[in-house]
Amino acid sequence: MTRTFKEAVYFFRKNLLKVSGFTFAIGIIVILLAQLLIPVFFNGMDAEKISPETIKPFAQLMNLLIKPVYTGGLIILIYSLANEQGKSIGHCLLAGIIRWPYMLIANVMTSLLIFVGMMLFILPGIWLFSRLFLVPYLIMLNRQTPFEALLNSYQMTRGYSLTILLDVVLIVVILIAILLLLAILQVLHPLLMLFILLLVQSMAYIVYYRHYEILMAEQKKLL
Repeated sequence: MTRTFKEAVYFFRKNLLKVSGFTFAIGIIVILLAQLLIPVFFNGMDAEKISPETIKPFAQLMNLLIKPVYTGGLIILIYSLANEQGKSIGHCLLAGIIRWPYMLIANVMTSLLIFVGMMLFILPGIWLFSRLFLVPYLIMLNRQTPFEALLNSYQMTRGYSLTILLDVVLIVVILIAILLLLAILQVLHPLLMLFILLLVQSMAYIVYYRHYEILMAEQKKLL
């Protein structure tokens, strides 16, 4: 286990209630929004006729609406907790909503680049992720545009790929272990799965934030 991962785990445990509260709030928003949009999106279609293929476009729409707000708000929450600013969950969500267009554009751009990389025998996609993981932090905390954040993230992470990827592997292993345990216990309820996935993702963003702090400190030394 790397030092950055240990520091992130300590931070996660110390602030578990607040991070869980934010995760729970996002989960509730997802459920309520889904309840509002499903009747409109499927136009009275019988529940039995809704297949994984027909629901896929709806899931993608929900991802476009919610993920930028969730990511942006979570980054502000993590920054607030790290700097003892005491910002509320509502304040963090509002920050995510305000920066939603920037986060959405950045999410689409990075996802396309990583997807293309994945098509080129997977490894280029993983490498691109390791070079672009700073993008949402630069947008939310440094107030950069999506294009500026892409360029700066790529430059700042030069020679840093292996360092971040080691922690990503640890996160994936933890998620797989949790899912296997839930499968063995036969408690794979959709709502529980949603909450756990959001919580593990929150842990991942805490890990990324720790790397953001390290890289920002190195950047200041060069100036």
